[in-house]
Amino acid sequence: MRQPVLEILEAIGLRRTTGRLVEPGPGESELRKILEAAARAPDHGRCRPWRFIIVPKSGADGFGAVLESAYLQRCRRTGTPVDPTRRIRERERVRRTPTFLVVACCPRLDIPIPAHEQVAAVAAATENLLLAATAFGYGSKWATGPAATDSTVKRALGLGADDSIVGFVHLGSVAEDSAKPRAREEDISTVVQYWRRAS
Repeated sequence: MRQPVLEILEAIGLRRTTGRLVEPGPGESELRKILEAAARAPDHGRCRPWRFIIVPKSGADGFGAVLESAYLQRCRRTGTPVDPTRRIRERERVRRTPTFLVVACCPRLDIPIPAHEQVAAVAAATENLLLAATAFGYGSKWATGPAATDSTVKRALGLGADDSIVGFVHLGSVAEDSAKPRAREEDISTVVQYWRRAS
């Protein structure tokens, strides 16, 4: 039985990248709530620049083939030897996770909101997504890598030249051998400072 939804501060404290995710992933209703939470991110100008592209299990082989092909093309362009393990990992990326989605930024260029602010909004939406998944009791992983900037991958997702992939997001249940003890409280004393006007 899925645990009750966590309070926000507890979810923040528990969120961490999970290396291995197993079934089950979020159900349709849960995933909708998770994506609704993602879309509540700060959004200067109400641009709604985020796109959440769900790759269903029925599309795992097809999108895996896109990722594999893109990897092979990058190797050819750069003269890098093909790593057989990496090739398999790209091909199996979607199949290895219960729920796989791509978070993209499709910035509006017809308004005076800088593109970098719109990308920041999508990053905030991605964090909301991870926290909402944590609140429902699921593990998550936010990945990028060379595929995130690959034009072949972008085209396969229907993204344009001005669009960008902010992350490949994996959601699912945490495998027992991937469970980590709760992280210690973050010591923020080294990253917090108070501004003082220069004399």
